[in-house]
This record gives sequence, structure tokens and C-alpha cells, in this order.
Amino acid sequence: MRFFLTGATGFLGREVLVRLLQQGHPVLVLSRPKPGEDEDALHQRLQAVVEHTAPGTSTATMTVASGDIRAPDLGLSERGRRFLEEPGAPIQVVHGAAEVRFDLPYPEMRQQNVEGTLAVLALARRLADEGRLHRFDHVSTAYVAGDRSGLALETEVDVGQRCRNDYERTKLEAEVQLAEARAQGLPLTVHRPSIIVGDSRTGKASSFKVLYWPLKLYARGRFRTVFGRPDCSIDVVPVDYVADAMLALFAMPAATGRIFHLTAGPERQSTIAALVALTERIYQGKPVRYLDPDFYFRWLRPFVRPLLLLLRPDVAERGGVYLPYLKANPSFDVTQASELLAPRGLSPPPVDSYWEVILRYARDTNFGSQRSLPAITPDRPTGS
Repeated sequence: MRFFLTGATGFLGREVLVRLLQQGHPVLVLSRPKPGEDEDALHQRLQAVVEHTAPGTSTATMTVASGDIRAPDLGLSERGRRFLEEPGAPIQVVHGAAEVRFDLPYPEMRQQNVEGTLAVLALARRLADEGRLHRFDHVSTAYVAGDRSGLALETEVDVGQRCRNDYERTKLEAEVQLAEARAQGLPLTVHRPSIIVGDSRTGKASSFKVLYWPLKLYARGRFRTVFGRPDCSIDVVPVDYVADAMLALFAMPAATGRIFHLTAGPERQSTIAALVALTERIYQGKPVRYLDPDFYFRWLRPFVRPLLLLLRPDVAERGGVYLPYLKANPSFDVTQASELLAPRGLSPPPVDSYWEVILRYARDTNFGSQRSLPAITPDRPTGS
């Protein structure tokens, strides 16, 4: 099988790329060059990404082509077009490129997450018309469920839920378009991860966003108030589980035409209180204080926000986008994922089995900063 991959430099994308290369698949990587970067330099940058992610992995079967999913015909270079036009095995299109920042204007977010997805979908349709498409695999998010409560099913797309930000909104819009293509007979699979953290075995992470941001504030002793509810559910999965699950599903004909929640699921999801308790012990910090978000918005925000903007602008400006996720979240059904993955020994590990590894790696690398922090004093393993 040959693969066409977007989003290969992302947190999840690079893990998917190295696994494809380790299995010996020819992979065409579409990547947007930096200003002044030619295609050879772009190739060298992707080689460095592979080496950093999984040292020793051969890139002999990797072809890197410059392009941009926001451009007409993906802005695909001649090198990329040659790869697609060469005779050989069918092509599996894996679309992982997305804008994940919550604070971008909607038009900019939509151009990347909706229009970009439609452009890759157009390529998949052309390959299908030519008899050269094996399948189109799209990376979405479990949080297309929006502000729903209760259990969100893998089989559901738009059921009238309200989106909590433009990231969720654009990912849902893209899924609606893909559902139409699937109904028209295009072989298509959707993968929906929840909140992804580092490798469960090593803690290694290439990005320190989402949950890592409040963890960093707490680790540095800069903030220890959670504007959330202790019993709020949090669904967290390590990147190695998500990447391994996707690679397994790539090879399964039974996965075609289906949607999979690559999440912890109702039985293994955690809560804010549980993650906070683990973090307090591992980082040996002061106890966290909780502030109910409804009480904050109704009574305190007019007075507290100006003070936060003055004293803690990072909390005031960035923290607001996370508040809805600290108030309430749905649970994610994993029936379809478990049906295909469990027989292969793939299931999400309990969060308390790897949370210490995640936190130690983050602290010891100073959350990706050049300035390192002292290593955490060894402690008994979490969960023992």
C-alpha cells in the first residue's frame, strides 16, 4: 500500500508517519514549506522530524512534496504529482493536517479545517474515479460532540449539538461534508481522538499544548486555581495508543465506512479531581483550589478578569478557551473501536498507569523550553 499523508509534522502526524515508514510503506508527505525553504530543505526538515520522533527509522520510502491544503489543487509540486501518477499499489489518503488553535478567527480556522479537508477530499475522489484510491482516512476529534452531556456515539455526527469554539465548529462542518461523501460510496474512515498527551511508555511529547498549559503553570508555582468542577470528566489518551490504533485500522477492510472514537471511553476516562490529585503528588506542589465556573462567570469575572489581565495575562487570555472543558464534557462511546482493536490487544491504558511518566518528561524538559528545570525527585510509581 502507498500512502498520501498530510499533517506529518503535527503531534500525532509524526507518530503516524514513523509507523508507516517502519512498516516499509511508500509515503508521500505533503508539507507546507517555510518562507525561503526549497523542496530539498523541506525534505531534510521532515527527515529530522522522523529522526527526532523515532531515532534510526529509515526514510528511504518517504517522498516529501511541497504544497498547501489551502491552495488550488493542494499546491502540489511536480515531485508530488509524479508520486501520485506512478503506476503501483492503490493509494490510501490520510488527512491529518488541521488548525488546532482555539483563538483564531473563524474564517481562518474554516479555511484550514473545512476548505482544506474538502481539497483533500477532491483529491481522494479523483483517485477513486481513476481506480487508484484504496481509502480516505480523516483525523477529526471526539469533541465534535460539542457541549453535549451523556454518551456521544461513534455513529453520530451532527445531532444538533452546540459547538464550544470555532475549532469544534469547523471540525464538525468537515465531518458533515465527509458523511455526505461516505453516503455517496467513497471508501472513508474517520478517526476521532480525544485529548492527546505524550507517549505512555516514555512520556515523550513533541507539543505541549491543551492540558500541558495548566500543568506548566502549576509546575512552575505560578497558578493553582482551577476554574472548573472536580467531578468534571476528562478523556485523555496517550499518543502511542492513538497512532497504533490508527495504523491497525488502516489495514482493516472492516474499518472502511466507519467512525472510531480513539478515546479512553466511559470506563477509563478520568476526572479533573483525579488528575489534579496525581499531579499534586508527583509535582509535590501546593493543594489546588477549585472555583466553580458558573459562579466565576456570574459574580467574579467582572472584577477578577481585569486583575488577571494585569497580573497573569497568560491565564486571562489563554485560560478562557479551556473553561468550557473544565465545566462538563460528554463521554465517548468506543463500541466500534473496541470491536476491531481489542482482539489485536489494543486498548487505551488507564490514565493513572502513565500520568507520572507524562508529567516527569514534561517537567524534565521544561515543557519544551530551552531552559531546563531540575528533574523531579523520584517517587513511588503512580497507581502502586
